[in-house]
Amino acid sequence: MSARPDPSSTGGRSRANGRSAARPVRLSRDVIVNAALNFLDREGWDALTINALATQLGTKGPSLYNHVHSLGDLRRAMRMRVIDDILEMLTQVGQGRARDDAVLVMAGAYRSYAHHHPGRYSAFTRMPLGGEDPEYTAAATRAAAPVIEVLMSYGLDGDRAFHAALEFWAAMHGFVLLEMTGVMDNVDTDAVFADMVRRLASGMGSRTG
Repeated sequence: MSARPDPSSTGGRSRANGRSAARPVRLSRDVIVNAALNFLDREGWDALTINALATQLGTKGPSLYNHVHSLGDLRRAMRMRVIDDILEMLTQVGQGRARDDAVLVMAGAYRSYAHHHPGRYSAFTRMPLGGEDPEYTAAATRAAAPVIEVLMSYGLDGDRAFHAALEFWAAMHGFVLLEMTGVMDNVDTDAVFADMVRRLASGMGSRTG
């Protein structure tokens, strides 16, 4: 009775040149954008190219062009996805909360997102919100909606709510950038951040006068 062929032997080999003959990923625009976002968090914005991403997906660059028109198109799609993610995150954490409680929770969630997804956060902040892409500008403005809604619980509305939202974003973004660049390596950043957000929240009520 002959022995069953060993799959690891030459005759029954399922590997070639030491590499797994894994089934290629079925490509779609969503699959490519998701892979690009993961690539961004690992390698950074400048490392992202069509060929580098194709290699990660186990295919060739031209295959990606069936789903994205160019690197610029891919980067725009990534930015739009990040904006949607931030909008969903802020909406969820702010659900049922108001005033200081909501501001503290949203601030913490924003900072956590930036730390866990540094590449995606970089994509979000690279393109001017007032640039020549009206759809991107509108999407970025929508991302501020959950913050503005919370600020309305302080009695703010119109321009006062919008300006307070800009103040909130400036504080969050500035703090995150200082952390990411190592400026505060020798500081208890959690304590400093909590104190900053409490001061920011406590000042919202006084803006109604």
